[in-house]
Amino acid sequence: MALQVMVAEDSTLVQQAVRELLEAADCSVVGQAYDGEEAVRLADRCEPDVVILDYYMPRLNGVGAARAIRRSHPALPLIMLTLSATEYQIAAAFAAGIRGYVLKSDAADDLVRAIHEVTRGATFVSPAASRALCAPYLSGPEPH
Repeated sequence: MALQVMVAEDSTLVQQAVRELLEAADCSVVGQAYDGEEAVRLADRCEPDVVILDYYMPRLNGVGAARAIRRSHPALPLIMLTLSATEYQIAAAFAAGIRGYVLKSDAADDLVRAIHEVTRGATFVSPAASRALCAPYLSGPEPH
């Protein structure tokens, strides 16, 4: 059976591209939200297997939406799909309950893989985003 995915993204163009990518991978898009508040309401109604949230959305950003969704659906896998990755953004997302962090620039390669990883209970971070997490440690002095 196809995984049921809800997508929260304020760009219509990105919504369409994500839908096409997911449908080509035998996933079913069961809901689309254009802001964070709508995403929270829709997660209650459409009962998805996984939710994809944009980091930057109107009315409630992806981190706020993740916190709200997590309160009513603690086991629902959440993926952040975003343009940028700083150590702070990634940490805030995971602290809010996100289990996958995918950069939009890498979505064609990473999004479907992230969906499969988080629905199995694992975590996923796009390689480019993982570089942001590791950079402070790679450029600093060697630990003793």
